[in-house]
Amino acid sequence: MMSPRSLSVCILTYNEEDNLPGCLDSLGNLPGEIVILDSGSTDRTREIAEAAGARFFVHPFDDFGSQYNRLFALASRDWILNLDADERLSPELARSIGETFDDPLRLARYRGFSLNRLNYFLGKPIHHSGWAPDPLVRLFRKDSGAMERRQVHVQILVTGEIGDLSGDLIHFTYRSLDSYLSKSVRYARLAAREMRKKGKGPSLSRLLTHPLGMAFKMYVVRAGFLDGREGIFLAILYSYYTFLKYLYLYYPDPPDPGTTGH
Repeated sequence: MMSPRSLSVCILTYNEEDNLPGCLDSLGNLPGEIVILDSGSTDRTREIAEAAGARFFVHPFDDFGSQYNRLFALASRDWILNLDADERLSPELARSIGETFDDPLRLARYRGFSLNRLNYFLGKPIHHSGWAPDPLVRLFRKDSGAMERRQVHVQILVTGEIGDLSGDLIHFTYRSLDSYLSKSVRYARLAAREMRKKGKGPSLSRLLTHPLGMAFKMYVVRAGFLDGREGIFLAILYSYYTFLKYLYLYYPDPPDPGTTGH
């Protein structure tokens, strides 16, 4: 059986009282600790976390790469399972994780494990539009992995062989249009900062052409038309996000107080 000393479930939060209970419930009987790093929530996030027995810490948000690595450093176990508050383990995925920890040879062979994330948009699962398949490394040995050091759209980098887990990580991203629009502004600011760090400056041609290119890629090249009206909406909204990203290259912005997700 999985050792209680083996696993740290690590979650970033910021005003996640609506999402966090479902995320924690989906862990089922997986033993180990829960570690949460918050960036200044003003709702019931802390109360919910502590009621579930989580170790709860607070640190101001600066960028996703730094905040995730701070979170991982707080873990006291050998293995880290990284979740966002708006994500859920499917029963099959939770079972696959448990079976992995019950197999010492499999656990010794790999330094991390990849899974498939199934993304929902306004309540509907998206199977195309560049959102699927969505393989991610989310389970890894603490001494073998870290989050890449970027402002936004980060991923876990693992040194060593990576295995696969069965089942889906259910991602209830953007439950409302308001949530998408507010996140788009924050993410576009962070993406613009990342581009500035790489020496990219404002460009009127990119501002005008890249949003149209994004809409075409999502709806036509990545078969967003097969996702119905949500495929159309996503293509338009990602075009809007792309426009904001290049627009913010013209206008430096203040830091965000806090955010989650990647």
